[in-house]
Amino acid sequence: MSTKGIVLHCMDYSETSIITRIYTEQLGLQSYIVKGVRKKGARIKRNLFSPLSIIKLVANHKESEGLRVMRDASCEYQLNGIATDMAKTAVSIYIGELLTRTFSAQMADPNLYNFIEDAVLNLDRAADSIPGFPLAFTIGLTQFMGFAPHNNFSASNSFFDMQNGNFCAFPPEHPYYFSLPLSGSLSEALTTLNVGIVSLKMGYATRNELLNKMLEYFRLHIPTFGELKSVQVLSDVLKD
Repeated sequence: MSTKGIVLHCMDYSETSIITRIYTEQLGLQSYIVKGVRKKGARIKRNLFSPLSIIKLVANHKESEGLRVMRDASCEYQLNGIATDMAKTAVSIYIGELLTRTFSAQMADPNLYNFIEDAVLNLDRAADSIPGFPLAFTIGLTQFMGFAPHNNFSASNSFFDMQNGNFCAFPPEHPYYFSLPLSGSLSEALTTLNVGIVSLKMGYATRNELLNKMLEYFRLHIPTFGELKSVQVLSDVLKD
């Protein structure tokens, strides 16, 4: 069976093979072994499996099969912008790790697949500054995970309750909330993203604090989420 897929993670396996996790268009999250890919002159090239590479793959997808063997793979889009720009590379590694931590047994979802693919292509082609891109993607991803923030922010609802996913009038009794001015910044980001903006414009300190709080939000709703190793590098690379 043939399907498009977006590479999330890749690790060496045995002397010549790799195992890769890919979010596919037709089958959702899948893991594949790619045999012989690390041999000199291999038919399937190792560089196809960089984070966020969009590939066309062929593999057997039997219901009873465990780790699937990839039979063939080719590049669907040349992501030259990501490959040659250090900041874009750092963002791609972050997004790949974010998706890997978020997904466990993600089913096929055409809207989610298109959201990720569009984000990858927008990142690759971006001509201007991209510091707000990781935050925009992180917030946007919540729309598909079932815990999107409800933007009911107002002068009387100025604390974002992370457990309930909405803004409230007073600090909740638990510690999982945003106070002002960060709640206002989240509301502004939600409003901006609602009109189709793909990269948020805000100062480094606010952007960094909001991203870290959103990752805390993910950890609260996905108990296995853990800490992302790529966040510190991302923060250093995207300093204003």
